[in-house]
Amino acid sequence: MALETRAQMAYTEGIGAKLANMPKTVKGAFGSMLITAITHAAARSSDTYNFRGLTDQGQQEARSAAKHYRKLLSRLANFSGRQIPAVDVVVSSPKPRCLETVILFAKDLADLMTTGELEVEAGIKAGDVEGGELAELAQRFQVDHLLVSGHADLVKTMPEETELMPEAADGGWFSERPIVFVVDYDPAKDWSEAKVLACEGLIDGTWQGLLAP
Repeated sequence: MALETRAQMAYTEGIGAKLANMPKTVKGAFGSMLITAITHAAARSSDTYNFRGLTDQGQQEARSAAKHYRKLLSRLANFSGRQIPAVDVVVSSPKPRCLETVILFAKDLADLMTTGELEVEAGIKAGDVEGGELAELAQRFQVDHLLVSGHADLVKTMPEETELMPEAADGGWFSERPIVFVVDYDPAKDWSEAKVLACEGLIDGTWQGLLAP
């Protein structure tokens, strides 16, 4: 068996172990809510553009993220035996590269959305993230499923106990983009008790798990 295949199997089994220990609650099919976060795809150069939308490659990456995310949700549902709640609220950094990423992502997942609107949150602009922003958004909205689009420094917002592969992040920033991660969170509890169910990134054209085994 190829090393990559073994690594993916170990990663998938890890997801299953997390889901097996998750309690059902009255609000959602998983914990009280799911939070899906995505970092923006490849963007135009800041040396050339002030309004930095995505490159053609970035647009393809955003659509690839949507396709992969659909498969990821299927894996989560199969392991848990529970229905994945549809996305109720979409929040994005005001930067064009994040807005374009989440619009393309959500457009390809329209059947999984209950909302047709997008909230803009200035507090998750690149460089402004300090660590508590995702928990604050979760407390503010408290819906079954929240989708957040931001920058590579969203890694700072993950629960403290989250263990990533050594190469996944550096200096408070994800090393690759785009990244998609899913958090199970009960707003009645402390953010430190939230669980990252999956964290996957597009690396050299292949989606790979970034959670430590």
